[in-house]
Amino acid sequence: MAEAFGIVVGAVGVAAAFTACVDCFDYVQFGRQFGRDYQTDLLALNCSRLRLARWGQAVDILNDPKMGMPDATPEQVQTVKDTLYQILVLFANSAKTSQQYTTGEDVSVLSSDSMDSTFLALNNKMRELAIKRQKRSNILKITQWALYRKSEFKNLIEGISTFIDNIEKIFPAPQAQVTLVRQEATELHDRGDLELVQSAAEGVDGLLQNAAKEALSGHRYLNVLIKGKVQAGDAISSDWHGKAVGASHVYDGVIVENNGKALIGNKYGGKDLWDD
Repeated sequence: MAEAFGIVVGAVGVAAAFTACVDCFDYVQFGRQFGRDYQTDLLALNCSRLRLARWGQAVDILNDPKMGMPDATPEQVQTVKDTLYQILVLFANSAKTSQQYTTGEDVSVLSSDSMDSTFLALNNKMRELAIKRQKRSNILKITQWALYRKSEFKNLIEGISTFIDNIEKIFPAPQAQVTLVRQEATELHDRGDLELVQSAAEGVDGLLQNAAKEALSGHRYLNVLIKGKVQAGDAISSDWHGKAVGASHVYDGVIVENNGKALIGNKYGGKDLWDD
């Protein structure tokens, strides 16, 4: 297997490979050929990074070498490490392609100064959400490079999405991922931000796209019969101090039988439904 940024796959563990992958997103720049698409393409790239970081936290990759599966085989762990390494190879190949452009071409890059303030703030928030789910490392010894063609960006982001699909299948953590993505949607509380993320996440991060859509439209509870204790909708822990999206909810045909108890809708603190 080829080296990526001087890293040999057998020389790093799965947690280090994961951290290096999340770090790589910071080194990608966009050439001026992208124009106004730069803003939305960068946001899509940040959606991809957030998806990878979310999976990593959901399986506790930084602390659990078996990623939440006590019976995981060495072959499964190795496959995930190899797949993460292939993400690094995608970035490395992108960097090599960038170096092939000559000084006779327009190799100038776009910067944050070229972005609308709304996009800039949103991308910074997305970056913060991803980075706090990893350990900072000094594994990568690289400089920034630029994408100059839409086809290069398409190949990069589609390749990353495919590899994330693969590791999510080997070490799935759907419940934890849903919990995390709903927290993300809550932190991205501005309606305009949620609309931008919902669009940018299409084809890149289905969980985030759905969470943004749900946050914008609210929940629908139709023809629900409750016999025991039920929590339907979102629940945020009692020490929650963030903001919540105030989308409306629809309730129609909800029946709670004797001795039934339900929390239907969002909870953002206070006594938990199950405490008594």
